[in-house]
Amino acid sequence: MKRRAFTMLAAAPLLLAAGCGRKEAAQAAASAAGATDDKTLSLIMSDAGFNSEVVPILKAEMARQGFKLEWVVVNDIIQPNKMVDEGLADANSFQHEPYFDQFKQDHGLKRVTRGFYTVFAPSGLFSRKYKSLSQVPDGATIGIPVDPSNNGRALFMLRDKGLLKLREGVNVTHARIKDITDNPHNFRFREVDQLMLQRTLDDVDVGFLFLGVALKIGLDPKKDALAIEPEHDIAYKGIVAVRPEILGTPKLKALQNAYGSDALKAYFHKQYGDAITFLDKLNS
Repeated sequence: MKRRAFTMLAAAPLLLAAGCGRKEAAQAAASAAGATDDKTLSLIMSDAGFNSEVVPILKAEMARQGFKLEWVVVNDIIQPNKMVDEGLADANSFQHEPYFDQFKQDHGLKRVTRGFYTVFAPSGLFSRKYKSLSQVPDGATIGIPVDPSNNGRALFMLRDKGLLKLREGVNVTHARIKDITDNPHNFRFREVDQLMLQRTLDDVDVGFLFLGVALKIGLDPKKDALAIEPEHDIAYKGIVAVRPEILGTPKLKALQNAYGSDALKAYFHKQYGDAITFLDKLNS
């Protein structure tokens, strides 16, 4: 099968400007120098959390195995899967499996698949105004993710704390505001785009944040979180998504080894402490 070229800057990551569309992102990737081959893997990452900061570790670990990692950082969560689906990149790393499955279904993508699992990092509920959920007043506004794959995560944390009830039998990956059957505190919910969650934290009483984002904006999950997602919600497994053509190839195995390396695990432990769960054992 003829490969479609994916190119990028040799010396530094290509950071796509805020508001850049998918067409412009593809043009930017295609206009830089270099091309993928059997010894080179092209990876797209979002700029959320610590995604872009793990790249030097991944590059070094892949180099030890005789492979080169080329990468692009994008600032939205739409481009990465579409660009892999169109053959503009080998892989992406920014999402959990429920989001990936929902995105593929919603956009009719056929040429991108799960490559391997990476980590589970819990989300949490945070507030600039209150130190505990018991302080949150009736009628408070709760900021939650607008995307269907994450909507239920905030609702389940509130349910587990006894603050609302959800339809019996609803799964966390499918729960929506419409599934609330009892809201005794009359909470109001503001659905927010993932990349805007941290920016709206000051405007709501309580807000949902991914752990990496919380750390990035100076919050300590152990001290500042009003609630933390339990590990049993491991449905939200992080993945690397890939072009089907590279499944089983040495360069994808090299990337998987890099994600399972002691160096990367040490970095994640430094950032997340014991909150993160590594998913190496789930990969065949």
